[in-house]
Amino acid sequence: MFCEYCGDVDGAETGVDHDERDCPWYDADNGAVTIDPDELADTLKTVADGSPCLRAAINLLVDHGLWIRCLAERPGLLLIDYTGPAPEPYGVDWVKVVEALAAKELPASSGELRILAIAASLADTAARIPLGDAVSGLDATNLDRVLTAICEANGRPRAR
Repeated sequence: MFCEYCGDVDGAETGVDHDERDCPWYDADNGAVTIDPDELADTLKTVADGSPCLRAAINLLVDHGLWIRCLAERPGLLLIDYTGPAPEPYGVDWVKVVEALAAKELPASSGELRILAIAASLADTAARIPLGDAVSGLDATNLDRVLTAICEANGRPRAR
């Protein structure tokens, strides 16, 4: 079963197949774990510093605008430290993102899904996304974002 709250699929994260009513990452006061999208973006940028490919992937998501907010709403797709007094995200679980994309579990337009797939492919070599399929159908703005991200991942400024 897929948990709408945390994004867990078949107990892969928690070891227990559950839905949102039984999610172990749901607060006792019936409120969802809250992650601020702006803080998440800052954290992900900090963590990505030093890795051109990861930095390019995160910058693509931040520049696009939709996916950082969506990831903040789906902590099951993030790497989160739950040992402190408050949950602290420290990365994106790119494998889970790719699994969610493959299972068509993320509500978004085809162009938005392509942006997330390309970011996953840049960030993690295990994310095998066919580039031709991913870039076909992108509008000019998103294609420009992807080209910028590819240049950034390669460590070169984008020639215009």
